[in-house]
Amino acid sequence: MDFIYEYTADDLRLPATHFEGSEKDICVVFIHGMYTNILENYFAVEWGNVLAQNNIGFLYGHTRGYSSTNDIITKSENSVTLGTTFEIFEDSLKDLEMWIKKAYELGYKRIVLAGHSFGSNKVLYYYYKNHPDIIGIIFASPPDMQGLTRMYEQNYDSLLKETEKNIREGQPRKLTSKLVENYLPFSSATFQNFYKPGSNVDNFPITRNPEHFKQLETVEVPILAFSGANEEEPFLQLELLKQKAKKCPDFTYKIIPNTNHIYWKKEKETGMLILNWLKNNLK
Repeated sequence: MDFIYEYTADDLRLPATHFEGSEKDICVVFIHGMYTNILENYFAVEWGNVLAQNNIGFLYGHTRGYSSTNDIITKSENSVTLGTTFEIFEDSLKDLEMWIKKAYELGYKRIVLAGHSFGSNKVLYYYYKNHPDIIGIIFASPPDMQGLTRMYEQNYDSLLKETEKNIREGQPRKLTSKLVENYLPFSSATFQNFYKPGSNVDNFPITRNPEHFKQLETVEVPILAFSGANEEEPFLQLELLKQKAKKCPDFTYKIIPNTNHIYWKKEKETGMLILNWLKNNLK
């Protein structure tokens, strides 16, 4: 396992962790979820070990939204305070672009994009915008971001009004007056970016269930999706996602029994699920 640092197109220095695949054929470029990083994603370390032991590369690429807040160094030696609290979703395109490019620079020939939780939203959005030359996508616990927050945040609509007012008054980085869902800190700009109607984040709209899942129905490569059986109901609607992925040539999904959003005690099992899918479903 090696640590790598790269600069984005807008000069932010971001870290990655590389589990090297000796054959340098397939590399899984992995994108984490909200408020987290490699140190807190034990399951991802297990996945990297399983894949590397089977000659498949695994590149855990941090986006500018890693952890709650972080001071990211720039090429000018200044720093920018980001993290999920201050993140703008569309900016993740630059981060994914960088890590895909890095995987090729490391010598890999074929790329699979993978995301866990909010990382799945970023992976799908990146595919929708760029249609990259990849051979597959892995969605690990893909979330209905707006639907889930509406389930648990009774002040959703008032927070939209509050954060819109803060932005209008020139305070986009002002934090919401309460923690969202009683534990999530968000700046006003980030809350608006994630949760206003029509947001690009709303790309797994499971609870709304419109006729078309605009981003998902553009995917033309094989997909593996899985969630833990102990997760909230929207995470379990993988059959619905299969139905909405109208151009996907091969949509494989599984609900992992007796585990949660971080695959507690099923880390290696989910790693083997990924490995077997890579071997059996991708050519």
